[in-house]
Amino acid sequence: MNMNAINDYFASKLHKPFFMVVGDKEYGEIINCLKSRAISIICVSDCCRSEDKVPDMDVLRQKLETADVSCDYNDVVLLGLGEYLALSGETRTKDILSELVNYNLGSAQVVLLLRCVSTQVKELVKSDKRLLESGRVVFGDDLGTAVSFKFSAPGLGIYELNGIKNVLKTLETGVSGAIFASTVIEFKDSILPVQRVRDSYEAISRKLNMCAIPKECGIEEMWRKLLSELRDKEFRINEIFSDYGFLEYQDAELYEFLYEEEYRSWLFYIYLRVNEKLYDGKYLGYVLGKSIGIESFKYNVKNAIIDIPHEAPTFPTFYKERKKLLSNYPEPEMASFVSKNRVNEKESVYKLTDNTLVERQEIIIWIACHGIPDNLAVIYPDLALYMKKYSFSGKNLDPDFAARLTTYFERYKELKLRNLITEDFLNEVDKLARERIYNRLPSRDELVKKTYSKSTQLFWIDALGVEYLSYIIELAKRYGLKIQVEIGRALLPTITCENSDFFRNWPEDLRHSKEEELDDIKHNDKGGYYYSSKNPYPIHLAKELEIIERAMNDIATNLGLGKYERVVITSDHGSSRLAVLRNKEEKYETDTKGEHSGRCCKFFPDCDLPFAISEEERGYIVLADYGRFKGSRAANVEVHGGASLEEVVVPLITLSLNDSSIEISIVDGEKIKADPKIGIKILLFVNKEVQDILTLSYGSMRYPSEKVDDNHYVVKIPDIRRAGTYPADVYFGEDLAAHIEIKAMGKSASMNDEFDALF
Repeated sequence: MNMNAINDYFASKLHKPFFMVVGDKEYGEIINCLKSRAISIICVSDCCRSEDKVPDMDVLRQKLETADVSCDYNDVVLLGLGEYLALSGETRTKDILSELVNYNLGSAQVVLLLRCVSTQVKELVKSDKRLLESGRVVFGDDLGTAVSFKFSAPGLGIYELNGIKNVLKTLETGVSGAIFASTVIEFKDSILPVQRVRDSYEAISRKLNMCAIPKECGIEEMWRKLLSELRDKEFRINEIFSDYGFLEYQDAELYEFLYEEEYRSWLFYIYLRVNEKLYDGKYLGYVLGKSIGIESFKYNVKNAIIDIPHEAPTFPTFYKERKKLLSNYPEPEMASFVSKNRVNEKESVYKLTDNTLVERQEIIIWIACHGIPDNLAVIYPDLALYMKKYSFSGKNLDPDFAARLTTYFERYKELKLRNLITEDFLNEVDKLARERIYNRLPSRDELVKKTYSKSTQLFWIDALGVEYLSYIIELAKRYGLKIQVEIGRALLPTITCENSDFFRNWPEDLRHSKEEELDDIKHNDKGGYYYSSKNPYPIHLAKELEIIERAMNDIATNLGLGKYERVVITSDHGSSRLAVLRNKEEKYETDTKGEHSGRCCKFFPDCDLPFAISEEERGYIVLADYGRFKGSRAANVEVHGGASLEEVVVPLITLSLNDSSIEISIVDGEKIKADPKIGIKILLFVNKEVQDILTLSYGSMRYPSEKVDDNHYVVKIPDIRRAGTYPADVYFGEDLAAHIEIKAMGKSASMNDEFDALF
């Protein structure tokens, strides 16, 4: 810039301000040039009465008017005015500049070093030619400026520069570019670009990339607390996540992390959002993508599965991941999901899990209404194990008797779960009521007596019928226990007071206290299950399985601790759900009211009911069909006291620690051929020599083996005559040793394979 105009001004007798208009590039050069001569400097920033107050223009006017006496030199330079006016806006800039054109300075001469207002000065010159004519204005060669502002509220504490006074001081040194500072002043009319950080979220965004996390993900209170922690950690957010233990998070801990102290839970949600890419393609990532804010996330992590068809390619994976995520959610939390999930009845069952009792009960309700779903083993594995066919066998059961029991209880379990009775099953019950085939079985007391030893504990589970055997066998496998099963009968009537001698006769120190809860839930006055027209479903079954699983867990623990070598489980009686559903009232109303919901009563003469059993010596009459005596209180859960198979037939189960070192496999399993005439022949390998006889159980039959050597056994099964996969159990003596699957191919297929092999 040509400095001659300034030199001429200082040499003149003009005592009105000189307008020197420059851009960023020349600003520093001009200051240095002016400072090289004897001048005084006045700063607009010095007119601010406090750190965050705009300059007081009266103070500035006074400084200009008294510059000749208050300054060291009469040649004066004013800094910061242009930048301040630019912040103040177009109108104020024009007003102040117009005022200064004819402002009297006394004997001093003042150069206004103006930046950021070149356009406004040019307009002033156009409107007042005297400024140019008097030689009191000069424009630099490059008037461009990059000055801009990023302001935040002082309380956010994200910028080191505080207050408008310090902003002006910084500008007065010639700094250009973005100025970051905290101030309460808005500057809504600024000529220069001003960005305002109005809240904590924006403050965080200035330091961290928050593009993936919208402001709506949290309220100001939460963002403010996070901002405070970030300042302490110099905005290293992963250090905060580490301090809160989020880096060690496991999926099953989701509830714990989401439902703790409010801020910590919200911060965990932010942690998930920050790391959202880690969950791409996963259920958690799907939920995060649907959610804005922690409450939305909490809702969707439970309920987003509802809108995903079970046939969608992602559904199986999402289902498993969601089940793990929600594995520790409490019952009340999942109850709301169960209710919402009913929106689409056909789809609803696929979204349920066995994590909570309320879901397990909902599965049972669905089955009662719609039938057994194809995915039962996925959504409720324990119920699928309960429903698994149990093939009765044993030395006390001939094949026909065993097959009849197998068919009966397979059908009974299905009807219990479906909460209905079919005509054909009722006919079978009535037929059995006359035949009384259970009399072929040894009494439970006989079986218990034979199992006694000083290292055996007796475990009485009240009301445990044989319907649970398939489930108990699978639990034994789960806990690594060896299991033997025998079938016996309870004494009539099937009430506890007539069926407890087996327990009293066992040494007290070898008895486990009676497990009564299974029996209690079958009686609505104890178990809390009150069925009605609105709730007729057998939801108590979920609790029954839970009780049995808990008992098996206790037994496995005690065996593992070496307290006993064996544990024998048995029961006083079974119970019937279907007798309750039948609700058949007999014609007799006896003087002695029917007991146990009318399934038996005190003996009276001349009873001519075809399905009644007179136990005169014991003083009872017992009903063997599904009837009940008139006047008795109808049960609404399950009932015992009568002589249906499910009430009379009881198991005796012996459990001990399994020899985990024994391994059993099929030799050349891929070459097994099913012959339509002779069935199959398989070769089993046992990795160690055993003393007991090896048999294989398939269907309702036990098939003997032929020992080849100490490790190999041949078993022939004539009943497998077609290609397919067949489950079977291997026994050593009466101990269940392993479960195997036999994959047989048809004879024609194997012949084709042999033919192809020739080429």
